[in-house]
Formats: sequence, structure tokens, C-alpha cells
Amino acid sequence: MPEATPDPDVDDTGQLRERIATSVREFRARSGRSLADVAAAAGIGKSTLHAIEAGDANPGIETLWALARALRVPFGTLLDEPTPAVRVVRAGEGPTVVSEASTMQAHLLASTGHACRAELYHLSLQPGPVRDADAHTAGTVEHVLVTAGRLRVGPSGGAVDLDPGDLATFPGDLGHRYEALTDGTTAVLLLEYR
Repeated sequence: MPEATPDPDVDDTGQLRERIATSVREFRARSGRSLADVAAAAGIGKSTLHAIEAGDANPGIETLWALARALRVPFGTLLDEPTPAVRVVRAGEGPTVVSEASTMQAHLLASTGHACRAELYHLSLQPGPVRDADAHTAGTVEHVLVTAGRLRVGPSGGAVDLDPGDLATFPGDLGHRYEALTDGTTAVLLLEYR
């Protein structure tokens, strides 16, 4: 009898369990809600939620649906690969489309698939005191594109250094910082409020 070949498209249970643990833990932390509050809203025990967040439980579909409703997130986001705390797109990276009638090129830096309020800002910064920003409302995302100089930006404890043309995307609903590393630093900031 031939030996069964593992299906490479089937996710290892341990990896999926860890992915769910990370997603549930991060969404709960971003919402500012306690274990007890989310567990009660989902109709599960606090110890069950703790085990899920620790990666020690293998929740079924019904439990995941209940958690998604309690956390007010789409079901699939609990299964998705975790997104990095800061997403960086370096100058010249990203999908590019070229105009057929001119010399224009467009590099996709970020996209969203949902309705939200968006605000666009031009930032001017100089070296000196660092701008430590408090967390914005839950679900806020910041996209920062450096246009001149050098900028250190991102969540407190996870900031990244950017050069002109580099883009960083990170959760604005966590404490974060802006620090100019050179004179004449400028950037474009797009704030998304979900």
C-alpha cells in the first residue's frame, strides 16, 4: 500500500493554533478589554479564552465565530497570518504599473478593503525632542511615507528607520513615536480611522 503524501496546502495544527492565539490576543489587547469581558461577550469561560490566547487550545468553528463577534472583527482575520507590527515598503518596492501614454509609473504602497475615514497630512520634522504619541481610537492605522531626510517612526519599542521613498504602516491605536534623524525631514501621513 503506497504511503500517503502530506498535503502542503494543509496548515499544521500547531501553526494554526499559534496564529489564532496571536490574533485573538492582539485584537483583545487593541480593544483594551479584559479576558473576562471578551470571554463573557463570546459566551465562553475565561480559562478557555486564556488557553486559546496561550496557544494551548484548539478552538472549533463555533468558538471562533463567537470570538470574532465579541472582538468585532471578521472571522477570517482570526485565521490570517499575523501582520507585522510595522509593515515597511522601501523606495521602489511594491507592485508597479506603467502608463501606456506617458512616462508615469505608479507603485502601490498600501490599500484597504473597507470603508473608513481617512486624513492626509504633510509632516515637517527637525532633530530634537521626539514626538511620543498616545494611542488613537481602536482600529486606527497610520501610513507614513518619507519624502525627504530620515525618520524613525512606529510603535513604541518597535520603531523603524526610513529613508526617502520608504513607507511604514503600523497600528496607530498603540503608543507610537516620530523622530527626525536629519534636518529637513518631511513625510506624508495617511491616518485611517476604522
